[in-house]
Amino acid sequence: MGIRKTESRLPTGLQASDLGEAAESADGKLSLISFFSSPLSPELQNTYVLIVKDAALGATIKSFKWDITEDGAMPFSQTTDTGEISYRTRNIGNISIAVKLLDNTNAVVGQIALIQEIGELNPTTETEIKDATEKEGAGAGDPDAVRELINGFRPYYKDLQLQTPEPDDAFTRFIGGIIFRGGAKNSYEKKQEIFNRLSESLDDNIDAFPLNAAQGVGACDIRLALLAMHYPLSSPHLSWTELPEAADENAFADDQLRQKLNDLTDEAKIDLLNMARFPKTNILFCAKIIENLRNKYFGATSFNDVLTGMNGTRGHWIMKHYLKGPIAKS
Repeated sequence: MGIRKTESRLPTGLQASDLGEAAESADGKLSLISFFSSPLSPELQNTYVLIVKDAALGATIKSFKWDITEDGAMPFSQTTDTGEISYRTRNIGNISIAVKLLDNTNAVVGQIALIQEIGELNPTTETEIKDATEKEGAGAGDPDAVRELINGFRPYYKDLQLQTPEPDDAFTRFIGGIIFRGGAKNSYEKKQEIFNRLSESLDDNIDAFPLNAAQGVGACDIRLALLAMHYPLSSPHLSWTELPEAADENAFADDQLRQKLNDLTDEAKIDLLNMARFPKTNILFCAKIIENLRNKYFGATSFNDVLTGMNGTRGHWIMKHYLKGPIAKS
């Protein structure tokens, strides 16, 4: 298959390191980006994405030869049709990810490597999961989602700051809850499937793009149309649009909104997809969207009150705006 559109560019104004832990080729043509940043943990399902920014080079590529080793041992090799691979870490130590770009004769036309560190599992999390499993509590239902939240996503949300700081961690707990909800709703494989359908529709069937965009993307299950109302920050791709609350009217209005999304340039749609694809930017913009929704509909309310006041009703409504809206006031 070679280079998909989603692996042909970085979002406007961003460096590879803004998307995740990354390596750059000396000539600047290649960026190899990891979903998660060091230290990784054992048994963490990770994704590596190769971005080829040079169109002439991209046109020559037919496949990708990946070689992954942990401390020089346990070698893993795989050839893929696209510039993406998934890998589950195993042991504590260093991990090396190397990829060679092959043309239609299997000649190497480019290569790049990234070295990361694998640390220990979070011991507190493992104890809590063990206790929940033994007690058959709520935490036992999806231990993989809990591990991914703490060992993978936490570095991306633990230090998020509101524009007007608040004295507690209610905001980061709210965002953590959205990430956990996304992990419980969609498995790692399901998230990849959703993204791949959108990516492939850009390449092969643009009429399918608005239909596929009905589902949320990535760590926070973020809808591309809602993201387009916030990105880029200086001049969002779509204007702020409130949708009716009634289910049938909401569905129709959302379909119209996704048609507007489809009318954006290819570059804009690629950027939106990659902002949603990589956990670091997905979580960052989820936080910006949630703060904006709180400010617009519950402006004088702290996130501690959002979580605890009125039996969590405000939090419920913010999530409804996030998942189905913004919802117009009736």
